[in-house]
Amino acid sequence: MEPSFTAACCIIGDEILNGKTRESNAHFLSRYLFDMGISLKRVEVIADDYDAIAETITRLSSQHDVVFTSGGIGPTHDDLTYNAIAKAYSLPLKLDEETCESMKAKSINRFPDWTLTEARKRMAIFPHPAKILRVDSDLWVPIVVVNENIHILPGIPRLFESLMHSLRPHLEQAMAKKDITGKYYRIEIATTRPESKIAPCLSKTQALVEDKHIKIGSYPKWATGPDGERVVVSIVGKDEAAVKETAKSISEEIDGWEYIKKV
Repeated sequence: MEPSFTAACCIIGDEILNGKTRESNAHFLSRYLFDMGISLKRVEVIADDYDAIAETITRLSSQHDVVFTSGGIGPTHDDLTYNAIAKAYSLPLKLDEETCESMKAKSINRFPDWTLTEARKRMAIFPHPAKILRVDSDLWVPIVVVNENIHILPGIPRLFESLMHSLRPHLEQAMAKKDITGKYYRIEIATTRPESKIAPCLSKTQALVEDKHIKIGSYPKWATGPDGERVVVSIVGKDEAAVKETAKSISEEIDGWEYIKKV
């Protein structure tokens, strides 16, 4: 069996579930982890609710190598992530003075009349003990790691993406401990044939490449594409040569061509 390093993501926020805010962090994370060679297995979106956060995070943490949360760490009453995760693991909450000082220093540079209020201190009260990763020197907000694999991040996309980029060396070290190497490769093949006509070929090929840990997916177009394509077939795996060989074989059988999405 191929060694694996799996991830899960929990998006926290009523504003996502009621349609006020369009969620983008999961999409960014899926592309980011794919490039690293980490398999994102699950994304769950939940409300700002103590019990929902505690149940979801503990379950995901027990099932995956790494978990990322997004949202619920602001200064208001409905920001519950730190509190709920602390409660889930029977941990006390503790004010992190270093985070407060960093918040103050970086905020006063932008807003001279800024003060460290009790509401703002809420953003520096973390489960204790926890690993505090200060991975981005431009930001005061750290990544708080609980139970070794739960990484608590803000929901604001700019902050989430910046922190994830800076976290890469940390994730690479975690992967190395499990001897996980190599990124994923993807080739897409387009065809003018309908999905029903190519299904036998794809099923047969998937069975043949199962031991090479290659996944084949079929994605029909709602309308015919600019080059007449009706279906795009995706071939994904870590063995680049095997991915190319599989794509070539499928392309020949379904009269396909390598698909490059036109912007």
